[in-house]
Amino acid sequence: MKTQTKIDDLKKHIAADAARHRADIDLRGLTAALPAQGAECCHALLDRYMASNNAAADAAVPLAKLPTARRDLAAATAKAALELGRRAALSGESYSGETDFRATWADSANPSAGTCTDKGAQYSRKCTYRKIDADHVVRVAPEWSPLLVEREELRTLSDRDGLPLIGIHEDGPCAWVRRKGKTITSEIGWIAYFGSICYHSTISQSDADKGLARKLAAARREWSDEQIRQLDRVKSAKEERRARLVARLCGSIVATVADARALGFCPPGIEQFQQQHGIGSSAPLPSLIRTGNPSAIRLALAIARRVNRRPEAVAA
Repeated sequence: MKTQTKIDDLKKHIAADAARHRADIDLRGLTAALPAQGAECCHALLDRYMASNNAAADAAVPLAKLPTARRDLAAATAKAALELGRRAALSGESYSGETDFRATWADSANPSAGTCTDKGAQYSRKCTYRKIDADHVVRVAPEWSPLLVEREELRTLSDRDGLPLIGIHEDGPCAWVRRKGKTITSEIGWIAYFGSICYHSTISQSDADKGLARKLAAARREWSDEQIRQLDRVKSAKEERRARLVARLCGSIVATVADARALGFCPPGIEQFQQQHGIGSSAPLPSLIRTGNPSAIRLALAIARRVNRRPEAVAA
């Protein structure tokens, strides 16, 4: 089915639904007034209801002529578009008073979003300051709704960038919600995407394509750098394991007092360690490991790492 056909069907559904909603409101007003109001008032309310009910009946005719499948699709699209709009409205933050998040159909051809604030209730009877009520509203447009509902992949990508979509036009432009402070606003622009990466531009599709290219290049550099870091981590872990193995098993490799001093250990500390463990001016690396002394183990590993970088020394 063509997108324009879906749009036309959706408009018929919206018109019929809105007309029936107005008629239902007038009926409730008439019903509520009957027990208390005078006949003249009730006659006016009855006339209003009859007019709105006739209008609802007229608006339902074009929709009723559609095949059942198309009517069902229009109803499902309307419901999904309003729900997506309400979710986008949740981008706004709560205020100190009552905060409402809602979606409605736009009066204009384009979708939009905005936040209205007003004075709310007082904080308390003793406090004259008032809370702030807020109404975050997203207005979805019929012309932008069928593709919005259908293109889940693009919606997901835009959501990841914190810009929930509220409309996708058949000609290419998209509309999304952007949060500014606590409020929300809308932007209309273009989106370019590849894989899991997308780029938004309010200038042109060409600008979006260029931005995507830059974003992809940055992602490739980051991926390459991460691969190098991963290889370095694997290499370092392997070298560390080999160093620990050398320190534990290679009794022919010894550490001297000079090695300890070169590593930054102070002479009094070295002498105390020698007296405590009965070690002379040099000691095999396994002996240092067996002492359990953190400084001695650190010295043994430092020497083992140096040997590990010179395989011929181990072989000797």
